[in-house]
Amino acid sequence: MAEAAVLGGVTRAGVSLVPGVKFLCGVSKEVELLKTELNVMQGLLKDADMRQDESETSRRCVAGIRNLLCDAEVVIEKYSFNVASRRGGGVQKVMKRYTCILDEARTIYKVRSDVGKIRKQICFLERTYYNAIGVADRRPQQRETTSDHEHDVVKLNDDVDKLVNFLLNENSRTAFICGMAGIGKTTLARMVYNHPTVADKFPRRAWISLSQQIKPRKVWEEILSSLCPSTSEEQWKDVLQLSDSHLTLKLCEVQRENKCLVILDSIWTFKDWDRLVNAFPWEKRKILLTSRNKDLPSKVDANCLVHELQCLDYEKSWQLFEKILMAQRQDFIISNEMKNLGKEMVKDCGGIPWAIFLLQCNLAPMTSEQWRDQVGHVCIKEDLQVIERLALSYYDLSPCLKQCFLHLGHFPKGFEIPAKELIRMWMAEGFIPEIQHERNTMETEGEKFLEELDRRCMVQIGKRDSFGRIKTCRIHDFMLFFCVSKAQEENFLQIINIPSLKERRENDDKVRRIAINEEQHNSDPPLRLTISKDYPHLRSLLYFCPDNLNSSYLVKSMFKNFKSLRVLNLKNFGFYKGELPKDIGCLIHLRFLSLKNSNIDNVPSSVGNLRCLQTLDLRSCTNGFRVPNVFKKMEKLRHLYLPINYRVSEKLELANLPNLQTLVNVDLNKCNLPPTFPSLRVLVIGTDPCNEETTDIVSMVSSCPHLYRLNLKSKIRQLPEDEEICQHIAKLTLKFTFLQEDPMPILGKLRKLKILRLLLNSFEGNRMTCNKNGFPHLRSLVLSDLTYLSEWVVEEEAMKILCHLEIACQALRMIPDGLRFVTTLQELDISTMPESFKHRYSREGTEFDKVARVRSCKL
Repeated sequence: MAEAAVLGGVTRAGVSLVPGVKFLCGVSKEVELLKTELNVMQGLLKDADMRQDESETSRRCVAGIRNLLCDAEVVIEKYSFNVASRRGGGVQKVMKRYTCILDEARTIYKVRSDVGKIRKQICFLERTYYNAIGVADRRPQQRETTSDHEHDVVKLNDDVDKLVNFLLNENSRTAFICGMAGIGKTTLARMVYNHPTVADKFPRRAWISLSQQIKPRKVWEEILSSLCPSTSEEQWKDVLQLSDSHLTLKLCEVQRENKCLVILDSIWTFKDWDRLVNAFPWEKRKILLTSRNKDLPSKVDANCLVHELQCLDYEKSWQLFEKILMAQRQDFIISNEMKNLGKEMVKDCGGIPWAIFLLQCNLAPMTSEQWRDQVGHVCIKEDLQVIERLALSYYDLSPCLKQCFLHLGHFPKGFEIPAKELIRMWMAEGFIPEIQHERNTMETEGEKFLEELDRRCMVQIGKRDSFGRIKTCRIHDFMLFFCVSKAQEENFLQIINIPSLKERRENDDKVRRIAINEEQHNSDPPLRLTISKDYPHLRSLLYFCPDNLNSSYLVKSMFKNFKSLRVLNLKNFGFYKGELPKDIGCLIHLRFLSLKNSNIDNVPSSVGNLRCLQTLDLRSCTNGFRVPNVFKKMEKLRHLYLPINYRVSEKLELANLPNLQTLVNVDLNKCNLPPTFPSLRVLVIGTDPCNEETTDIVSMVSSCPHLYRLNLKSKIRQLPEDEEICQHIAKLTLKFTFLQEDPMPILGKLRKLKILRLLLNSFEGNRMTCNKNGFPHLRSLVLSDLTYLSEWVVEEEAMKILCHLEIACQALRMIPDGLRFVTTLQELDISTMPESFKHRYSREGTEFDKVARVRSCKL
């Protein structure tokens, strides 16, 4: 993590100042030297990350360097913005108004003095660190993975049978058991290894527990020793003299000539596998591997069996606890009181077998009275063995992924995290490298980062969207506890709850991120207490509020205390009503601002000072939100969400937004648009459906060459021709368009369209036809509230890969005959149609044959 912080700090603050060094002569040399020394720190801190040294001195040194990095970033930022202010323009005005720029001579003296102090402290801490660990030995220590506790009471019969049957198949080669730390991968593998049928089929077996830093030669020797236990001492001496290549040939020969099974427990990366693979002949390979990395199996063997273990539910958790306890103490009797107490404590194990085993170890020697004392006090998440297991996954991450993982500590227990919002906050923090490419943006890189955390079983996927991308995710309670503990240890994040708001930490002035998690109603609004403090290093402020907690408190803003803020997330904030305070404009570093579902109903014109904004979400829950015309200078804006219902004093100028990718709730009667949106990918157009004027969207849609999602809620009467619509559109939603002509002939020609939703009053006709070979890539179709639609025709080869169909049009007489030939249809929802309609397509109905092939039919 420390290395990641240096990488982020140097990249975010240092690189941006290089073009302007000439504006503050006499300082640039010192700043460049500081940057150089911060880069040197990468090596030291990477070494510290690898070692996880237990020396108190080395830990203090690393913590000191992290704090110095915070200081260095602030100095570099002040310097770079002083440079920017001397170029004139808006930044100069902002700095004059809110930060009172010192004269040049004083600035030079102050920056030089600050940089000098930081450099001296870095040098001192570097020397102290290397003295503590010993200069002669800087090699990373090898961390062995601990194996799961073996016990036969874990009955995973179905899982065992599935794996055993696969391994017994002559054509199978590789099986994988995947899952998060402590979930039982090793236990299941050991049960397969000791299964009588496996032992009979494979008389020669090898079990190897791998470490994170494997030594191939050592692994090969262990495998050969297990597969050939009768090898004499003299023969073994000869083996030890073999070269690596000859040793692998020897191993391959043994496996070809005998029935062998090799189990590699806890393999981490494909690179590790690539270093070992030469010892396993492809045609005679029988291997079972366990891993926390779900991405590994497809790289090792495309035809392998992947068995992913899941957390146990509450009932199975208690059954496991009972079985382990009774196996340890066969004469033990669990009274009804102990059963109730035990079930309460088992809940805290989060369905992880290893945690349940540790809980049993704690409780087994105790009496029922002692169990009573443990309720509410025993915390398996804090057990050192649990923490060490989870830490192995963390230390295996890249520096950027470490930061992204620790950022998850912001979110409360059980919180469903919106993926897009999460990734955009990562971007604002600078965790994702700046990329701008037609097919590879920061957003797509962020999606890859989140997928990687899922593959490593460090987050859990909640929902995926219609394109297969992660829509929401969450973090397991144990992983969250470790995440928050590590984040606080690294001074990466501070969590504030209502009861602890007035407790000031020793390092408050170094706090970089704050998450306010509401747990109970309190007379003092938490934000008021938080913003009354000066946090010069604060980068992000996130607020979480239960749905049932609302208030009409007015908060007097003191945003000027957060001059370095990048992320301000006031989503669902109910403590404030009225206009966002004017001093929001002093947050000139701000990159992410969300007021979604808040009570704020107005933003001041000073928000136009936020030139660095990448994401701005104004979807407040209030009506008549006033939006000022301030966007024309926000050139870095990538995602703009306007309120659903808003008012303007003048049309919004959206012309100078070359990086804009998302534009939601744009009313063409309230906005002036540019001739083209070169980067726009998501567009939601919405105007008042009662407006009698039709909206000309041809020029708007045709000006977006990369548009893939279009949501149109505006009276247009007629679609443009298909060649006038962007051919990249993959998801299209129409509502209140009041189309007079059948839209299907035009829409069916959109070659990349995957999802089509025709909703309320989108079409006023009574007949629709999907032409032959139309909609070649359509996978989902929704027809809802088309008041006059009575007849729908589907011609041959239309919608030939359709998977999901939803119909909610009360006047429709029947499902098209042509749908019986759409063999890919898996889901049909007609649950809101009239009873007579639904009956015809039930098993007893006259037209059941049309839907007989559909796997899921909701009636």
